[in-house]
Amino acid sequence: MIYNVMEQIMIDLFDEYRDRLGMKCTCSRCQSDVLALALNKTPPRYISQQDKAAYVKAEFVDKQEMTTLLVKLAECSKIVSDQPYCRKSGVAENSVPYLYR
Repeated sequence: MIYNVMEQIMIDLFDEYRDRLGMKCTCSRCQSDVLALALNKTPPRYISQQDKAAYVKAEFVDKQEMTTLLVKLAECSKIVSDQPYCRKSGVAENSVPYLYR
């Protein structure tokens, strides 16, 4: 099995900073949109054994690397907050143009 370690790193970072990102809507759809958009803007880091994830995660102990990911999350949170595509927004759910930028 192949794993993208960046997915778990980004999820963990999002969970830690979610309350400070200033999202207008925090429904599961908007949260998933933020993560999908952020992951699309982040180079993947693939491994073939999940127990090797620690080696990749260790690179992000560096504050600059983690700050870069946090900035991407903040930018993506703003994009999704400005144009939410969830049931609460009233916009058609099958339309999410920002995921393809």
